[in-house]
Amino acid sequence: MRRIMYLSRASSTMTAEKAAAIVEKSRRKNESLGITGVLALEDGVFLQILEGPDLAVAQRFEAIRGDFRHQAFITLSDGPVQSRCYPGQPMQIVIPEELPQDAREALLSRYDLAPKAPPKTLRHLLPSFTQ
Repeated sequence: MRRIMYLSRASSTMTAEKAAAIVEKSRRKNESLGITGVLALEDGVFLQILEGPDLAVAQRFEAIRGDFRHQAFITLSDGPVQSRCYPGQPMQIVIPEELPQDAREALLSRYDLAPKAPPKTLRHLLPSFTQ
């Protein structure tokens, strides 16, 4: 059994609804191949974990690498595993907080996903001086 965990930058047209559609289509395909895993999308970055039979995972990963919706791949881990993290889940979408600790740390180390504070401009500061 093999597990691949990777990051990729989502295409600029990616939305949460489109990601959900990808997961639904992947669920059917992965189930027929014996693959399980999860997909997270946060701030335009995908993190995906694929696990299952070695050849099936390798072929699925290569197909994903050829998908225009994914860019700038970074493979975080790829290797044999004794058991699945997601048994019985051909594919599901998760939020980053639901990922295993190593996946969350990898995601945060590669991309700054913290919410962006609004810019402080003079117009934003004026109300605090006029009260």
